[in-house]
Amino acid sequence: MDYDVLLEGCCEAGLQLLRLGAEIHRAEDTVRRLLAAYGLEGEVFAIPNCLIVSVAGPDGKVHTRMRRVPMSSIDVDGIERFNALSRRLCADPPADPGQLLTQCLRERDAIRPFPLWARLFGYCYGAFFFTLFFSGGLAEALVGALAGLTAGVCVSVMGRLRANFFISTMVSAFALAAAAWLPPALGLAVNIDSAVAGAIMVLVPGLAFTNFMSDLLTGDIIAGLSTFVRAVLTAVAIALGTGAAVLLCRTLWTVAEHGGQTVDYPAPLYCLFALIACLGFCPAYNVRTWAAVLCGLGGALGWGVYLAAQALAGNVFLSSLMAAVAVAVYAQAMARVRKCPATSYLVISMFPLVPGLTIYQAMDYGIRGETDLFWDTFFRTFGIAGCLAIGLLIVSTAVAAIHHWRTRRTGHG
Repeated sequence: MDYDVLLEGCCEAGLQLLRLGAEIHRAEDTVRRLLAAYGLEGEVFAIPNCLIVSVAGPDGKVHTRMRRVPMSSIDVDGIERFNALSRRLCADPPADPGQLLTQCLRERDAIRPFPLWARLFGYCYGAFFFTLFFSGGLAEALVGALAGLTAGVCVSVMGRLRANFFISTMVSAFALAAAAWLPPALGLAVNIDSAVAGAIMVLVPGLAFTNFMSDLLTGDIIAGLSTFVRAVLTAVAIALGTGAAVLLCRTLWTVAEHGGQTVDYPAPLYCLFALIACLGFCPAYNVRTWAAVLCGLGGALGWGVYLAAQALAGNVFLSSLMAAVAVAVYAQAMARVRKCPATSYLVISMFPLVPGLTIYQAMDYGIRGETDLFWDTFFRTFGIAGCLAIGLLIVSTAVAAIHHWRTRRTGHG
């Protein structure tokens, strides 16, 4: 057997999973299972931008491959495709290890993102309903939709220019805030805070921040710190971009920032807004078919549990924990039904819960020099992210323990 060719195929599978946004442990486990299918026990180490695989042949010679992982956004359809491919390959490994690489490359080329118009519509659509979710009125939602669309155009343009993520996020945030300020500058009564709060959700790294806590709690220190740094830099870029736009607009125009209205909707409507807003993120994350609706239902479920826990306990951290457990259980159930990773549902369903907005607010307070508000929001963000991560870990650990128990029981049987 050509171990170098086999390693190349295994590395390609792990690399694509990391590139598409899969968890570190999923990529490592996939590579180990592929090697085990050929009767080999390898060493696998992964961080968000690097994958190292090593295996020893029968002659004792050690074969090693190291691949750099290009930075990319989460692609749920791609993750599901490679998860299904790895299942097929592990169940029936090709006699020629070269076919492993060939099939991985074929699957990579088969991934098709949504067209640009659909992604831009998703930015607009998601921002509109998240503005309603943050208690904005119709006027605020329309302004939020305009700002979200503007941010989406900037993200697409900066992507084509291959700008680094920090500059791309900062420019997009500047354009988003400027677009939100334009209607009030023309004399329309709009609550800018609500409009920006809804639109900013298309840029915030809330899920990455929660993943960072999850990585640290599971012992992936390097991966966790790497994700944390990226999340914080993204939040700083958002704060710098919006801060610059606000400063410029305040200099040019005198606008009543807190005009317009704030609406206190009934609890069922907030859940409906969460469901519909989550659908807006599906094109950007390449979530297809009925999976999109199921993701939206998960978002509504999570927010419903959060509101119920708030009514009973009145504690934001306990409410976040209970909502995360509910979403995680739902994601695990859907994963079993559709034979796909639970990540497919967590990515979208967690959006109403993740503290993305408060990350931006904390950084914005820091830049403005409001120290007390900065530290209060900063620790609140950490607390919520930690509770969400713990909730997800409780469920994933329980599922893994049940699976291990059933495997041992079947083996002994």
